[in-house]
Amino acid sequence: MAGSCEIVIVGGGIGGAALARALASEGIDVTVLEATTVFEDRVRGESMQPWGVKEARDLGVEVALLDAGAHVAGVWRGYSSWSDEPSEVPVSIAVPDVGGTLNLRHPIACQTLLESAESAGARVVRGVKDVRLTGGSNPHLTYDLDGECIELTAALVVGADGRASTIRRQSGIELHHQNPVSHIAGLLVEGLEGVPDDYDAMATDEDKLLVLFHQGNGRARVYLCPGLSGQHRFAGASGTERFLEACATSSYPWGDAIASATPAGPCATYPGDDTWTAEPFAPGVVLIGDAAGHNDPVIGQGLSIALRDARIVRDLILDGARSPAAFAPYGTERMGRMERLRLMADVVAVTNAEDADNRAARLAGVKERIGAMDPEVFPILWAVYAGPETIGPELLGPGLLDRIRAA
Repeated sequence: MAGSCEIVIVGGGIGGAALARALASEGIDVTVLEATTVFEDRVRGESMQPWGVKEARDLGVEVALLDAGAHVAGVWRGYSSWSDEPSEVPVSIAVPDVGGTLNLRHPIACQTLLESAESAGARVVRGVKDVRLTGGSNPHLTYDLDGECIELTAALVVGADGRASTIRRQSGIELHHQNPVSHIAGLLVEGLEGVPDDYDAMATDEDKLLVLFHQGNGRARVYLCPGLSGQHRFAGASGTERFLEACATSSYPWGDAIASATPAGPCATYPGDDTWTAEPFAPGVVLIGDAAGHNDPVIGQGLSIALRDARIVRDLILDGARSPAAFAPYGTERMGRMERLRLMADVVAVTNAEDADNRAARLAGVKERIGAMDPEVFPILWAVYAGPETIGPELLGPGLLDRIRAA
């Protein structure tokens, strides 16, 4: 069986579905190939920072996410074992007309965006297996569906198929890697009706960082970020139980409430690593989202990255881009963006999660500099909400990390 379309998007997650919806709404002939038949909870990103919400709005998908029940928090609060007073960040002012951080359970967000793409005219094929790519100026794919081999030709293939992207691998695109200094463990919990959800929270104590993203109605995604020594801390049959016990941190006033909450999904741990590629494109192919490289999840930028990728690639496709040369501006912008995001994540991880005997001094020093709006530190951490492009080139480099570590 054979078919054709203008654009094939391999991967129907956040970035792929948002791009499909944006292109289809402009009359582009789009087919989405998605491996799953049902999106499952795999402890993926569920928080969209204000700069990412702006991208969702530009792509025309913000309203769909809000209608699906997305929770918006206009404030972040930071707690630590070494300070009596929490710090407060008014993220609602980070991007004009964006109310704050948008949180929605990942399977719901993916399903919502894929349905939105289909409603806009995109063809969605689910349950796809063994995608095989032949690139070039007239790329074509073959894939298996219900035991049948199907061929599909297109003017362009978009790889939106995640960290283990088969499109990236088959295109020969090289991925660079920065080793982690911490790990990220996550769990969805419910039963938090007594915990304030008008702000999201970070809490640092002697051996980990806790991050709490509220989803409303007593539900939240909780992340614990220990150093490299904590890689297996929440593994095994009793991992969920040990995760909840570790949430009872004295630095967060509602730590006991989290510890007694009800698990609503799996507990999983990932390395806080970072990957990127200088050229997220090849003949007949362009990559977006994690397929093009992912940021250390300690700062929760994955959804925002994917949506900016989708918005830039949409604009280029609508302008006629199909060749590697036409996607070069996207590669240049993304390379600079990921460099800034690495610095942002490194500052947070080195301050709050890296194994060290001077973590209290590191955090105290950084908090003091944030409070004073220090021009070396404040812009880097504010960029978590306002967007990496707000960081000037003069702030790039390892010097700040060395100074934090030497506290």
